[in-house]
Amino acid sequence: MMKKLVLAAALAAATVGGVSAQAATYVEAGGWTPRDILFGKQYNGNVTAIRVDRGSFERHTYPQQAIYPTGNSLALAQAVVAEDPSLSAALEVRGIAPHNVLWVQTAFNGGKIVYYR
Repeated sequence: MMKKLVLAAALAAATVGGVSAQAATYVEAGGWTPRDILFGKQYNGNVTAIRVDRGSFERHTYPQQAIYPTGNSLALAQAVVAEDPSLSAALEVRGIAPHNVLWVQTAFNGGKIVYYR
């Protein structure tokens, strides 16, 4: 009985060791960790970026300023991005140009929700 338990523990350790070695190879090749794959890529904290598409089903839940932007609302949103260095950095990491920002909201937790095209 004890030999079977030791053998099972050794087999489990070898399996876990092999998986972590494979995951490390994948991280080097793709730049993604297993956590990124399972839970999504984590960007600069507390910023949610939402792409506003014309034909999107969720479009009816977006603020009117994001759906029908005016010159004033665009200027206001882009000014918020320009004044906040952490928000600018978060958008840069995501590859979103500041001139594509349609509207910026502050979430209940203090984070920012950025609507962009």
